[in-house]
Amino acid sequence: MMSFSMQTAPADDSGAFGRVLRRRGDSERRAKKATATPGEDLVPRVAVVDDDEAIHLFLKDLGGTGHFTVAASCFNAAQALEQLPGARADVVIMDIRLPDLSGIECAAKLKTILPELSIIVLTGYPVSQNFFRSLMAGAQGFLIKPVTAQEFLDAISKVLKGEFVLAREVIPFLIQLVRQVGQVAREESRLTPREEETLACIFQGMQDKEIASALGIGTATVHSHMHGLFEKLGVHSRRDLIAKYLAPPPQ
Repeated sequence: MMSFSMQTAPADDSGAFGRVLRRRGDSERRAKKATATPGEDLVPRVAVVDDDEAIHLFLKDLGGTGHFTVAASCFNAAQALEQLPGARADVVIMDIRLPDLSGIECAAKLKTILPELSIIVLTGYPVSQNFFRSLMAGAQGFLIKPVTAQEFLDAISKVLKGEFVLAREVIPFLIQLVRQVGQVAREESRLTPREEETLACIFQGMQDKEIASALGIGTATVHSHMHGLFEKLGVHSRRDLIAKYLAPPPQ
C-alpha cells in the first residue's frame, strides 16, 4: 500500500485555536442514521475527486480494509458533478488542482446540489487564499499532502461527526482570520470587549454553553452578546456571521 503523511495540530497546540472546530447543522445526518437499517450506517461511503491515480489506488486499498467503501472515483470536476448526485456518498476527498475546474469551485457546486455532503479538501499548496475559499465553498476539512492512512481515517470519522479537521499548517490562517474580524469589528461596528470575545468563541466553533463556560457568564448573557453581534454586523445567524468574514482581505 502506498503511504502518505500529514501533520495535524494536536488538541492542546496553539492554545484555543488548537481545538477541533465543531460544525452546526448535522441534524439531518443524525436523522438519517436513526432511520437506517441495521449496519447500513456503520461503513461510510467515500468519493474521491483527484486527477492523481495514486490517490485513487491508495484510498481504494484503504477502503478495502473495511473502514469505508469507495462510492465514486472521479478524475475531474465534470465526472464528480455527474456521478456524485447518484453515488450516495457521505464524504468526498477533493483535490484542489483538477484539470477542468478547481476543486474549490467543484466543492461549491456540489454543496448546492448535495448540502449534507461532507467535503475534505486535499492540497499540496497550503496558501491562505485556498484555505479561505475552501471554507467558503463548504469544506469541513483541509488536509495537506502527503497524508497517512490513519490521518485519512481520522479526518473522515471527524467530519462525519460534524467536526472540522484542519492541518497544522493552516492554523495561522485561522488566527489571522479572527484577528482580522476583531480589527474590522472594532473599526466598523464598535463591538464591546465581551462581544469581541464572544465573536472569537464563535469562530472556534463553540456552542452557547461552551461560550458561557469559557467567558464565565450565563447562557442568557451569551444570547444577549450574540444578539448585539448580529445587529451590529448586519447578519441573522452564526453561519452568516462567519461567511461575512471568511473571504481574505483585499490585496
